[in-house]
Amino acid sequence: MNVPNELPGAATLVEALLERASGPGGSAPMFTALGAGGEVIARLTPVELLGRVRAVAAALGGAGRPGDRVIVPALPGLDFHVGFLGCLYAGMIAVPVPAVRAAVRRSTTTRAERLESICRDCEPVAVLVSTGEEAEAARSAPDLPPAVAWIAVDRPAVPGGPGPGAPAPAPAALDPTATALLQYTSGSTGDPRGVVVGHGNLVANQRAMRDRCDIDAGTTVVSWLPFFHDMGLCTGVVLPLVSGATAVTMEPATFVRDPRVWLRAIEAEDDVFAAAPDFAYDLCVQRVREEERARFDLSTWRVAANGSEPVRATTLRRFAEAFRPALFRAEVMTPGYGLAECTLIVTMGRPLYETPVVPYERDALAEGKAVPAASPETGVELVGCGRTVADTRLRIVDPQTRRPMADRVVGEIWVDAPGNCGGYWGREKDSDEVFGARLEGDGSEAAGRYVRTGDLGFIDEGELFVTGRLKDVLIIAGENYFPQDVETVAVAAHSAFAHQRAAAWPMDEDDRGVAVIVETAERDPAVLGAAVRAAGIAVARALPAPVSVYAVARNKVPRTTSGKIRRRACAQQVGRGALPLLAQWSSR
Repeated sequence: MNVPNELPGAATLVEALLERASGPGGSAPMFTALGAGGEVIARLTPVELLGRVRAVAAALGGAGRPGDRVIVPALPGLDFHVGFLGCLYAGMIAVPVPAVRAAVRRSTTTRAERLESICRDCEPVAVLVSTGEEAEAARSAPDLPPAVAWIAVDRPAVPGGPGPGAPAPAPAALDPTATALLQYTSGSTGDPRGVVVGHGNLVANQRAMRDRCDIDAGTTVVSWLPFFHDMGLCTGVVLPLVSGATAVTMEPATFVRDPRVWLRAIEAEDDVFAAAPDFAYDLCVQRVREEERARFDLSTWRVAANGSEPVRATTLRRFAEAFRPALFRAEVMTPGYGLAECTLIVTMGRPLYETPVVPYERDALAEGKAVPAASPETGVELVGCGRTVADTRLRIVDPQTRRPMADRVVGEIWVDAPGNCGGYWGREKDSDEVFGARLEGDGSEAAGRYVRTGDLGFIDEGELFVTGRLKDVLIIAGENYFPQDVETVAVAAHSAFAHQRAAAWPMDEDDRGVAVIVETAERDPAVLGAAVRAAGIAVARALPAPVSVYAVARNKVPRTTSGKIRRRACAQQVGRGALPLLAQWSSR
């Protein structure tokens, strides 16, 4: 695990909370939770938060010891903040997961199966819930993890009753080298694995975010992102604590149901940092009617971070154009690149500077070279994801030879940073391979140990451009094609597919063809037939290979918990006939 030698100020989140609670702003609201309509449902000052955190920590002390794992579901209001920080205060290892519902059967839901898998992997001693009633109900539920303590964060029961005075944090809570949480990856290319994130990793990574985005006590973070995802946890909980900012949060379902709640929360603050994956900005355009947009005032939105999935140039343009009447500025959109294995952020654009959007030759990219396109017809637009944040080294490396590549040459992205985590929980072999990579011929003791991201990209004038996942690359006639480029071609081929999700994968093990599946709201058979044919012909023109195209209803393409396309799962479900098809076309 890489941790900085010196951390100015607090070295851990618990130390940061203690400083906020004892400082001049200790009695001012720090975290605010909004309900489904945007109304305030909970507020906590640092002093109030610390008091509740200590109570949870005391209750956890009766369930286990420092270093034990605790399941922290996505609890409503500000209960997640209390429970997560209570784990850290007790020196225990938090394991953020989606909401636990006792009435849901494990055998019939992907979410419950995932929870069961996580519990087998990390062997928790406790699960947090919001209320005592929920804790009592969970204890009698046969479908949830057995032999664990169920602890309510609203009024945690302390064994033996409350002790005199405020309990001190566990030594691990003040140790930047100690493990803070297990961040289970979303599983876009395999089963979820628990990334071992240290206290120092969290603080260093989000201080780098703070510095890149100039976040301070006058900034408000406005977030709907799920706390069990790295971007939601870091920006919604960690970033405010290490920067002095305040935060306003809401349930992800609130945003999906009505994105206007998020936009209203943004316009209510004076200096706003708000992050979301690419699809969320598209959803705002789709769900907020044109005549409504001018009623918003988004002039105080200073950083609109865009990450967690490929950033599309069309999304940047559509959102900026759609919300120009709301005083949104295009230069506010700030793409970035990061991953759980590095805590979160690796590169990020500069807020209030224009984002580079560059068309590169499609055929040259297939050969691993980034060459500016001679014409729009032969080019693929790629969005720059910024430069490395503080104290971070990024190398583009040949994944076979492990040698660095020159600028404008595509290779695997390797990262050496204070945010690089300690490995995968209980998976020593995988950890050595991913977290302990060294460049070929660089065997000195001073040489960095890199995280192999599994992502492909290149550097152009200091800017990182991400081209895809190493495991998702389509190899056709000995050349590499990136599935998201194929997906972009298919989606743009017909109006029935406009702004929809798509997934592309090799048709068979010999990579002799390409399959593409596209979501659509269209139901007219004639229109669907024309759409899959148009998409198939467009893809066939871009790739020298047989093509099959399938149309499915919206929200049918498998995705991870963070919204990333699960291409292998798509291939498997289509192969066994598990996805109901609306139309299909094949060049074979």
